[in-house]
Amino acid sequence: MSDDCFHDAAEELPFPYGAALRLERSGASDEVIAQALGIAPAGVPAALALARAKLAAIEAAHENPEAE
Repeated sequence: MSDDCFHDAAEELPFPYGAALRLERSGASDEVIAQALGIAPAGVPAALALARAKLAAIEAAHENPEAE
């Protein structure tokens, strides 16, 4: 996904999910992401997985707007 498309889609996500994905994409460690989200570092992989699923749903809706 291009950077522009990623940022547009990430902006549609609620704060914790969009922030987690933007931080991950910028190379931030799990510890930095956890601190930004106010969660334990052990929870970062699950938060990122959920964020990716939400991002994929947004992307799918953009690709197929009549399915909404």
